[in-house]
Amino acid sequence: MLGATLPPMHQNKSLRYALAAVVMFLTLFAWGVYFVPMGRYLSVAFPGDPNVTGFAYGAGPLAAMVSALIAGWLADKAISANRLFFVLAVVGGVLLWLVPTGKTASAFSGLLFCHALCYFAALPLLNAIVLRTLGSDSQYFPWFRSTGTIGWIASGYAIGFAAKALGIAEVATDAVIFKMGAIAFVAAGILALFLRTNDAEDAATKAAGPSPSILVLLADTKFMVFLVFSFLFCIPLALYFTYANTFIASRGIENPEVVMTYGQYSEIFFLLLLPFAFNYLTAKRALLVGMACWAIRYAIFANSGNVEWMLITGVVMHGLCYDFFFVTGMQYADRRAPAGLRNLAQSAVSWVTLGLGLWAGNMIAPLLDSRFIDRTNPKLLVFKDEFWLYPSVFAAVLLVIFALFYRDDTRLNDQAKG
Repeated sequence: MLGATLPPMHQNKSLRYALAAVVMFLTLFAWGVYFVPMGRYLSVAFPGDPNVTGFAYGAGPLAAMVSALIAGWLADKAISANRLFFVLAVVGGVLLWLVPTGKTASAFSGLLFCHALCYFAALPLLNAIVLRTLGSDSQYFPWFRSTGTIGWIASGYAIGFAAKALGIAEVATDAVIFKMGAIAFVAAGILALFLRTNDAEDAATKAAGPSPSILVLLADTKFMVFLVFSFLFCIPLALYFTYANTFIASRGIENPEVVMTYGQYSEIFFLLLLPFAFNYLTAKRALLVGMACWAIRYAIFANSGNVEWMLITGVVMHGLCYDFFFVTGMQYADRRAPAGLRNLAQSAVSWVTLGLGLWAGNMIAPLLDSRFIDRTNPKLLVFKDEFWLYPSVFAAVLLVIFALFYRDDTRLNDQAKG
């Protein structure tokens, strides 16, 4: 009798929104729980083989370039985004569970890459699913994205909890990190099946006739230019992901891993503020704030010396850098794309940022590494100021070009198409 009095989950907004937040939490938890400690795992599983470590951390960008667009197209044309996310999560979760069974470098790398194909196809679909679940409340997407960041942070605590619960002295070097990620990813896929998107919008789209061709998206000059700048900005972003922790440690800061978490806490703080910023900023101006912060952050690193407060400030700026550019970009893509191409639009953003952009950044990074990092003492690298000065200038130049020549007054808190 109780069940008869309760509305179905897809008709109850509070339950639907809570479920969307949980799915976002689990999906990012599934990535962080193995990705962060994986370097230590590989140092034990494959000692003396730096190539497997390089491929393991490069598998994501490469996989995103292969699978993201295909998944977006399928979700728009052939299968609902929820069901496709479920399939990718289950298959990807099983593959992640099997990753540590790869006892050779090639077997380990092959299984990890196949998992990454599923994960980085599912991630942009999740953004599209949550945005459509929110419907007219889509300006609050940053709040839901913040639960993903919380999931990433929670994964670090979960590793410590698992160590105590399982009696493992060094859980980061144990296969359990992959199994925890696998369980979380599968759980996210199952729960995503219970999410329902905007039914009224779905009905209107079907009544309007066949979904639009991908050529409509390609013909949108503003969207394409946005993708180009997203790609270019991910080139210096790769330097932060790869070198920031090592850089902070090289300047004598104690507990650099703890200091790096300040960036995640900052990300949550600014994600909570972002919807209010949309009341005053157009999408372009929000993107400019993010661009400016990238340039300022690298300039701070380049001129910080060993000044602790400057180094910490650079890390804490992560929230401004990431949220105002990348999270704004996710919402902007949803606003620009026609109703029948929104999954593909999110996948396109993922392709140029997590895929092509990070890959290009990792290809360019060795050039700066060889010129501006002194590796005489492998235990304590010495960074020259120019290492961060180059990406700072690069970001500043992009900022000026974008500000002068890009024209778009789209407001993300306005339900009318921009």
